[in-house]
Amino acid sequence: MRTTAVAGLDLTACTMGSAPAPTPVARAVDLLDEGWEAGVRALDAADGTGGAESAAGRWLEERQPEGIVVLSGVGAVVGRGRGSDLSPVRLEADLAAGSRRLGRIDLAWLRGADAETTLEDTLQPLAGAIESGRLRGWGAGDADVWALEALLGEADRLGLPAPAFVRIRLNLLERDRLRDLASLAAGAGVAILAGAPLGAGRLTGRHVAAEESAADAMRFGAPRDVEIDPALDALVALRDLARDLDTSLEGLALAWLLATEAVASTVVTPRAKADWDAVHQALAQPIDAETVERVESLLP
Repeated sequence: MRTTAVAGLDLTACTMGSAPAPTPVARAVDLLDEGWEAGVRALDAADGTGGAESAAGRWLEERQPEGIVVLSGVGAVVGRGRGSDLSPVRLEADLAAGSRRLGRIDLAWLRGADAETTLEDTLQPLAGAIESGRLRGWGAGDADVWALEALLGEADRLGLPAPAFVRIRLNLLERDRLRDLASLAAGAGVAILAGAPLGAGRLTGRHVAAEESAADAMRFGAPRDVEIDPALDALVALRDLARDLDTSLEGLALAWLLATEAVASTVVTPRAKADWDAVHQALAQPIDAETVERVESLLP
């Protein structure tokens, strides 16, 4: 599996996330074992600062895996016009809690943006953690090109460590942010991590089959409270292409991300053992540039 250097660490092309509740912790630990066996050497413990026992924390404690890169989100989404709490007090508390629960955090990513805390106040605790060796690098979560540019500019002005990566929602149905970010990120040496690679379930064969059935039923007058997925035609075409390539829609969606040069790593969070099948397919059946063009030509 290819790797990309991020803050001096080798980040594998896939990063595994630990399945959240209601998946039982013991089952989620088994799913992380599956990722390790597949060669994944990065773990995004998005819940690493929470209060309940996490699968990521138990897996790290029990397995003591060598060479694993540990990522965790810091800051809290609070809403009410503020967005997230990225204050120094909050970040220091989250870094301490994450290190206590996970053993360490190598790469921390900010959960959103804070409309009340200055960028300088947000960057200072991250810089302090890097200087003290508690952290290797940090990144921005769900940042657009303007947010990343602001973070890079402020870090440069203050002489503090710049973001090493940006973690965004990215999949075949949500590609606009990649087009905006790719050039800036490449020029600044910022790696791009793709979250939500299956579009919250829309890029799955199960979803497409259900939407097809619902559309057929509605043509015969069956009522439905929600609209049919507006991308259904494209999803059907993608599924048919996947079948031609002897893979699944999920496998093709992941393979597209793995073949996208601008993407350093894709965060996959299987909730059942069978969900790893798509990851195995994508790793075993990489797609070439011609297939990438065919895939993208089917999309609106």
